[in-house]
Amino acid sequence: MAAGTKRAKAAPRVAKGTVRGRLRASDPFELIRWLALSQPDPRKALAELVQNSLDAGAGRIRITRIRERGHACLKILDDGEGVIPDLDRSAALRYIATHIGHSRKRSLSPKERLALMTQGQYGIGLLGFWSLGEALEMRSQVDGHTSHRLVLHRDRADFVVEPLRGRLPLGGTWTEVVVVGLHREAMPVLTGRRAADYLAVELRGQLLSRQVEVEVEDRMSRGRAPKRVVVRPPRFLGERIGGIGGVDVPGYPPIRLELYLSGEPTPDGDRRGLAVYAAGTLVAEGFQDLAAIGLDRPPWTDERLSGFVDFAGFQVSPGSRRGVVPDAAAGAFAAALASVEPALLAVLEQHERRREEEIDRGIVRDLQRAFRDFYRQRPRYAMLPIHEEAGAGQAGEGEGPGAGEGADAPAGEGEPLAVDIRTTAVDLLPPGPLASVRIVPRSVQIECGGRKVVRALALDAAGRPLDRALTWRWEALGAVGQLEATDGHPERTTVVASEAPGEGTLRVTGQEGGQTCSAEASVEVLDQLPARGGEGIPEPDLVHQASAPWRSRMHDGRWQVNAGHREYRAIVDRPALKLRYLAMLFAKEIVLRSSQDPRLERPLEQLVEVASFADRNISSRGGRRRREEEETVEEPGR
Repeated sequence: MAAGTKRAKAAPRVAKGTVRGRLRASDPFELIRWLALSQPDPRKALAELVQNSLDAGAGRIRITRIRERGHACLKILDDGEGVIPDLDRSAALRYIATHIGHSRKRSLSPKERLALMTQGQYGIGLLGFWSLGEALEMRSQVDGHTSHRLVLHRDRADFVVEPLRGRLPLGGTWTEVVVVGLHREAMPVLTGRRAADYLAVELRGQLLSRQVEVEVEDRMSRGRAPKRVVVRPPRFLGERIGGIGGVDVPGYPPIRLELYLSGEPTPDGDRRGLAVYAAGTLVAEGFQDLAAIGLDRPPWTDERLSGFVDFAGFQVSPGSRRGVVPDAAAGAFAAALASVEPALLAVLEQHERRREEEIDRGIVRDLQRAFRDFYRQRPRYAMLPIHEEAGAGQAGEGEGPGAGEGADAPAGEGEPLAVDIRTTAVDLLPPGPLASVRIVPRSVQIECGGRKVVRALALDAAGRPLDRALTWRWEALGAVGQLEATDGHPERTTVVASEAPGEGTLRVTGQEGGQTCSAEASVEVLDQLPARGGEGIPEPDLVHQASAPWRSRMHDGRWQVNAGHREYRAIVDRPALKLRYLAMLFAKEIVLRSSQDPRLERPLEQLVEVASFADRNISSRGGRRRREEEETVEEPGR
């Protein structure tokens, strides 16, 4: 052998008796039968037929349920580009019938499939009619060609392609698929409203991404059932989560996310949470169905989340088109989602904190309602101290709904006025022109449904009150209630509080000649006013001391509740039990403060322990009994 000549690579040795060949079906129609039976859901079969119309670029799709010649039929008519428009109608329909399992769309890449919003790739979508009815007719018209139809029968291997007769000639291009002899079992889910609702969810992304109108007409419905229903993709409820809209996947199309916070989880567990789409078509109703790629875990399975995650690179199961094939694309999808999990978990944690704070505020309001007027009707008990914020007004404290005349008292008895009185002597000159206006008191607290009188003071530039008559105008801004005029005293008004807690502003405008001045005061309508002497029903100060045995205590003049105690932790997510538990602790502190007998602390703690134990058991049994009653359905006539 000459130098530099490469030696030919030796062929691999084949063992004696080795046979090589290509797989083939023993009975091709038996394989077709199993492919057809792999789609058991008639709704999904309908969606597949509509998907074919969408893939053809249809701008209008009309679905009709009708009875013709004694048979229940389902028709899907579209104005798309037609069945293989570059072929003669007879040849195109023959191609469809003789190429089961082969799709002309299969060669599209995932990016091309995303750009075209095309789904079909297996060539078995038509076989889904087996779960709908007994026969299928595909009627096809392309402008300039003779209309033909393809006829397929359930569980039969033969087909017919023939010119379409007995129909008025229609111009243009259109395709109509007719399923004849609908199964009795499929009829209930194919009514107008049910079919439209299913398609709206199943094809949500497709419908939103295309300029297409889909309408379901049900000519078999009776009574008040809707006859025509437009398919409109549903809107997600809840608060949109911003900042998480797309995730890049190396080598594949990006992931689209549209996430919403939908409040608390449903107690019955009906909510599926985030839906999974492949280029706009639903492939999984929730991440619980993605266990094969390890995504059946929080936060993706959190029931507080709704919305969708769309990835065009999925390979979906043929036939049922549910679930995803756990291949390299699915693995890249799972890895890309892992990068946004920390941000999503932080959003859920923040939402949970807000929800707990709202629940706690509601529980405190309920606790205050429960002990409303207790200190008036049981004056022998001392309430707990109330700590006012710096600068907070004390007007009307403890006087109740009928109080408030204290606002008419001199300034020194309520809120001091910022009046610069440099001498106690009588002013030699009368007060000057109007320079400013004040409201007494500057901040108003009033009980729900209560009444309180406030007044306005007119001052000159030196801060001296004017004793002249002015023109006054009062306004109440916000959810504080109404104002009532005081006869003969336009500088005064009566605030009639609303029946619900709220906050707002009281505004007064004084006018003297051409000079106008205004002032405002904050108004707060409360369920319960603080008791006289700074006592009342304070908001509990939650302290986390899991190792400490105490449940509640008075510490530095504040009512503290041990949120780390095992009894509190057991009811932290049960508002009703939490309210009763706090009520027992509050009652214990009232008794201790009123009696001033430290010997009572131990037995009162034991009383709370026993009562809370019984309360939890009663609540659990009551809930269990209600669930059993709901699950028990008595037969008619019993």
